[in-house]
Amino acid sequence: MRFYGVPSENRVLEIVESIKNGEWVFEDTKEKVKETLSFEEAKAKLRQLVEEVKRWKEQLTTLTQGTVFIFVHEPSEPKAFKIYDTSSLGCSTSLTPPRWKVYLKELENAEGL
Repeated sequence: MRFYGVPSENRVLEIVESIKNGEWVFEDTKEKVKETLSFEEAKAKLRQLVEEVKRWKEQLTTLTQGTVFIFVHEPSEPKAFKIYDTSSLGCSTSLTPPRWKVYLKELENAEGL
């Protein structure tokens, strides 16, 4: 699956609002939480995570506004989101797993998710 980084949280909110249906899955990879959500619940969860990213950018003066934390599969028809946290920043040779994932249930076993 190919994901596109979205540097603007306002653009992410526009993409989130385009979600119209489906059964979604929310995963918190750090807390080992996984739950099934309706599309309304998925939109609410994504809005909450976008607000969290906005807070980081306001509070952490070392972050530029263009720092990308949110990635989406197919922005025109979103099916999956990966949200990284500030621990993914740094000089690692490989990208750490996303902190949160929100995706259509039908993609649960998809490669690259």
